Amino acid sequence: MSNRTKFALIDCNNFYASCERVFEPKLEGKPIVVLSNNDGCIIARSNEAKALGIKMGAPFFKVKNLVAKNNVVVKSSNYPLYGDMSSRVMKIIGEYSPVQEIYSIDESFIELERLPFNLMSHMQSLRQRVKSWTGIPVCVGIGSTKVLAKLANRIAKKYSRFNGIFDIDDLPYDRYCKLLQSIEVGDLWGVGSQSAKKLNRIGIHTSYDFYKADVGIIETLLGVNGKKVYQELYGNSCIPIEVIPPTRQQIVSSRSFGSDLKDFDELNQALTNLTRKAVNKLNNHKLATTTITVFIYTNPHKKDKPYVHLSKTVGMTSAIQDESQIIPLVAQILRLIYKPGHSFYKGGLVLANLTKDYQQQDLFSVNQNPKIESFKLQKSNTIRGVNKKFKESIKYASELGNNRWLPRAEFRSNRYTTNWSELLII
Repeated sequence: MSNRTKFALIDCNNFYASCERVFEPKLEGKPIVVLSNNDGCIIARSNEAKALGIKMGAPFFKVKNLVAKNNVVVKSSNYPLYGDMSSRVMKIIGEYSPVQEIYSIDESFIELERLPFNLMSHMQSLRQRVKSWTGIPVCVGIGSTKVLAKLANRIAKKYSRFNGIFDIDDLPYDRYCKLLQSIEVGDLWGVGSQSAKKLNRIGIHTSYDFYKADVGIIETLLGVNGKKVYQELYGNSCIPIEVIPPTRQQIVSSRSFGSDLKDFDELNQALTNLTRKAVNKLNNHKLATTTITVFIYTNPHKKDKPYVHLSKTVGMTSAIQDESQIIPLVAQILRLIYKPGHSFYKGGLVLANLTKDYQQQDLFSVNQNPKIESFKLQKSNTIRGVNKKFKESIKYASELGNNRWLPRAEFRSNRYTTNWSELLII
């Protein structure tokens, strides 16, 4: 029985590959790789694929021979499926603690404070329920701080003898030091590659070097966040669970196009679709924007043609969140930066300077009518409601076209849980 605060990190094992296996059980035990947008790079690997030496981020065309030789199963990224499966997993995890932080699509922290039962049994129940109800395997790391819980999860995944759960606070001190010696400082949660370079310059290469360094040096190099990570390695909890996610600073919606685009209308179709996605996120978070940046650029990897990057940022005196205002504005900005004669490889937009105070109007505007503004907002909400229920059935004219911008997804599986026409057939 635990009588002190503990943190647990629940991490889905090879999440994207596991999602594919849920609906294709025959893939169990086979090497799987998942590709990025446009089937460009490796963004996820099963353990079997890792054992073959396939590296994360490797361009797919460079490993095609290795993939074919070893009968590796290739899947295009299927984010609607992965996102829905993540929601199911996170909902189950949330039932095991009153305090939960969804850290990423496949990771969640929970707080285990003075629970009146055995933590290991409690977490074993969590693992079994997630696996039984969703088919996704997870591992659990337990520690007195979030950094320690992250380290514990690493051990739980690596060594099968722990049955997917490990409490790092039970590790003897000498074994704890050996663990830190085996982990590069850049792999320590909260440090990162850029901070690791600073630490490497003064001889701090492993997590153990970091642990034994002077705290003043760590704070000088990495600031208060680095100091918090340092203190958490000693069991002093400094990084609380974020039950309420921090307000987003910006929303980015961008895409590598399935084909290089030259025509303005093709680009506008792509940008309109991307804008709708950004606005949906904006409204889901009950935010509004006062700055919009639109950008398009050519392929930087083509050596026979010059690289062209075009962008423009527009600021507004009052925040907006209505797609009937944002979509036409994005089209206007695109027309200002568009230059014919180039083949554009990627484009997108950034909604920045986000605020929750979107109801506030411009004090000096003489054209605003509260009744008209209210009607516009009601109309926009109605359109979003219809599109949510009937899968984007109402579109802007600029969203219609030849769809050449859509990304390649030659190996995508069905969206089994989010699309009626792609339900699993048994």
